Amino acid sequence: MSDEERAGTEQQPDAEPEAMPMPRWVAPAIGLVLVAMAALAVYTGLRFRQNTLATNVARPKPQPARGGDGDGPPGEPEPGASLVYPGDNAPTASAPVAGHARTEIAGGGTGPITMVSRYWARRGMMIHAVPDDAMVYVNDLAIGEAKQFNKPDEVYDFPQPGSYTIRIVAPGYREQVYVVTAADNAKAELVTVEAKLAKE
Repeated sequence: MSDEERAGTEQQPDAEPEAMPMPRWVAPAIGLVLVAMAALAVYTGLRFRQNTLATNVARPKPQPARGGDGDGPPGEPEPGASLVYPGDNAPTASAPVAGHARTEIAGGGTGPITMVSRYWARRGMMIHAVPDDAMVYVNDLAIGEAKQFNKPDEVYDFPQPGSYTIRIVAPGYREQVYVVTAADNAKAELVTVEAKLAKE
């Protein structure tokens, strides 16, 4: 058998069958499903989001009244109220601290060194603490955990002008002490207390 005869007897590979065209309704159906999923994502994202343009511009939060005369929104704690002990208990202000020093250091020798940072604010304070579940005391009244006052819409408002001693305490850590003076002539509306507690 010659090469030409062998070439003629070899089977030709079968050609692939042509694919069936996709029905015309499939592409629009896929597009509708994608549009519905995108709309659902936008709706749920706007609905459950904390800070949106609508909540910040259309409905601004009212500023709490100073002085604790009971004219706040129902169910909201009065300025300075403790989140730990319910009821009408807000710390009383001490006399305003005078001077311009930001930090006061005391102790040494055989005793421990203590440091007190001082701040001034017109209205209140935010607290960023490590650990964030450290307890915050204002003039020896427990007001709550530090993480309850770490956002601009969750600040601690001072009930009246004057100075407040802030203690941040956590088990197994050394406490830190700050003095914040609430005064109408302070430069800042809010002060941010940054506390990184050292382990004992």
